[in-house]
Amino acid sequence: MNRRFVLAFLLIICGCMSFLILHENENTPMELVFTKEAGFYEEPFFLELLAPVGTSIYYTLDGSVPDENAALYTEPILIDDATGHENVHCMRTDVVWRSFTHSDIMDNGSIDPVYKVPDYLIDKCTVIRAAYKDADGNFSAVKTASYFIGFNCKSGYDGVNILSVSTDPQNLFDYETGIYVFPFGLRNTANYMESGIAWERDASIQIFDSQRELILNQDCGIRIQGGVNRERLPKGLNLYAREQYSGSGRFYFDLFDTEYIADAITLFASGEDAMSKCRDVLASRLTAGRNFAVMHYKPYVMFLDGEYWGFYWLTEKYNDVYFEHYYDVDDDNVVMIKAFTLAEGEENDFMLYTDMMEYISNTDMSIPENYARACEMIDIQSFIDYYAVQIYLGHNRDWPYYNEGLWRVRQPGEGKYEDGKWRWFLYDVNCALVHPDWDTLSTTINTSKMFSSLCQNEDFKSQFVTTFMDIANINFAKDNVDIAISNCVDQMESPMETHLKRFFAFKNNERYLKEVEYIEDFFDSRRNYITQYLKDNFELTGTLAPITIKISDAAAGNIFINTAEIDFDTNCRWNGEYYTDYPISLTAIANDGYQFLGWRNEDGSQNESESIDVVLANTGCCVKAIFEEKSLESK
Repeated sequence: MNRRFVLAFLLIICGCMSFLILHENENTPMELVFTKEAGFYEEPFFLELLAPVGTSIYYTLDGSVPDENAALYTEPILIDDATGHENVHCMRTDVVWRSFTHSDIMDNGSIDPVYKVPDYLIDKCTVIRAAYKDADGNFSAVKTASYFIGFNCKSGYDGVNILSVSTDPQNLFDYETGIYVFPFGLRNTANYMESGIAWERDASIQIFDSQRELILNQDCGIRIQGGVNRERLPKGLNLYAREQYSGSGRFYFDLFDTEYIADAITLFASGEDAMSKCRDVLASRLTAGRNFAVMHYKPYVMFLDGEYWGFYWLTEKYNDVYFEHYYDVDDDNVVMIKAFTLAEGEENDFMLYTDMMEYISNTDMSIPENYARACEMIDIQSFIDYYAVQIYLGHNRDWPYYNEGLWRVRQPGEGKYEDGKWRWFLYDVNCALVHPDWDTLSTTINTSKMFSSLCQNEDFKSQFVTTFMDIANINFAKDNVDIAISNCVDQMESPMETHLKRFFAFKNNERYLKEVEYIEDFFDSRRNYITQYLKDNFELTGTLAPITIKISDAAAGNIFINTAEIDFDTNCRWNGEYYTDYPISLTAIANDGYQFLGWRNEDGSQNESESIDVVLANTGCCVKAIFEEKSLESK
């Protein structure tokens, strides 16, 4: 009896233990788990870290990769507002050589303030990096999360996205391997001037949208971005998705609302435009739709190893993947030249560029056959659009003799952009939009042998002049410029106040708003100067005459003038100016449900052709596009 009782008792105990073990296994994670997702919280909380049975969890709070020297997790971690913690990275003085930002050229001689380490506790988030070690001593993959506590009460973050970059501080500040410093104050050995994959470091990023939703959490590579502006603070960063970091060669999120899944992106610090940070953005936004590539810009605030690190623009990075997406070409077939250097392609591809440059620069383009050959080598409208914009924007400090970009496919195919012609892309115009009275057309003629050679051809000259005025009248129309600047200010004003306080100890946004005024003044004055330079340099004999285009119904169709589509005002009118030296081309395209009847001139005469050429009189002209709704029978 006793033996049976003991046996039954043991069976019950074994059953209970089996149940408990099974139940525990059901609730034991198979990987490392944080009980709170990375993100924004208003109140402090305790974070629990869970891992498979039989493992030990190690974690860090400074961005470093956890190993056996890291903190051993034994109890939940208090996550509170880290702003009260001591400043660390931002107190370094070995991260910048130049103590001012050279925006002095932008405000007629005054020097920007010296960079200063903050004398207050900057905003911070808590970065947890954790991994577990199994019984064999092997560490798991690192899991990273950034926590922002109480940020609804902090200024400078409304309407912008947040990007937290976490990396071992040695990757940034070690004098031998850190990418952010100049060792011992020696400018010629500054690590941040180094480039290439040898100076790429592993990091983890978490990206939050303007609604504070986590949209991307991924390990990647980081490098310092830019040219001479690497010497300034804060520095731009290039971010690279690679399988060696995360198992993925792309950042799998539509970061720019264009369905582009990038393999490389840039946190752009705006170079010499340190005080306004909007010149590149304005140039790209105002010229989007012209026949050259532009980047999209999203406003971001970055945190570096948990510390506030300023305002940036997140942009695409021009490369083979970019052109594959936006131009429907094979990325393996892309050849790209940037600043006269082969940036994408094979070594022999550089000859495609040099052969084209030598032919156009050193051949008599006044001969029609030679010019026709040049038009087979380059997309002439892309070249004209790109040069016209750069010239209008007054860009000549580092262009056209340096920051010029163009691309083509290596092997021609059937696609629209697979014809083997060179096309241009816009970047680094942050030292433009400064002096409205600069004759950058003359400077470009004297600097660019290719442009100067093409200017000898009358067809090129005609196309350039009319295109230039299209861009002046439409892309850089005052209403368009005012709206674009206003949109920038709306996005940037509050974030820039926090940014300028952090890096230059500004007490308010006065300097930022003053820089915006300089840009407004540039656009207000530029048109009168540059149109006169156009007349002088091209020896135009005509006058700048007004033209008014009217439309019977703005919903009925679209009107194109030369190379641009007209955007009519509420009165169905559009006004512009063109030189009378060359005719103006007008094209009408009816929308569904409408038909085009013709063009009506001021004298009442009418032309039923959809496309017409208008010869401007010195007094100008007015023409109206007449549409009517189709009858039910014709529909």
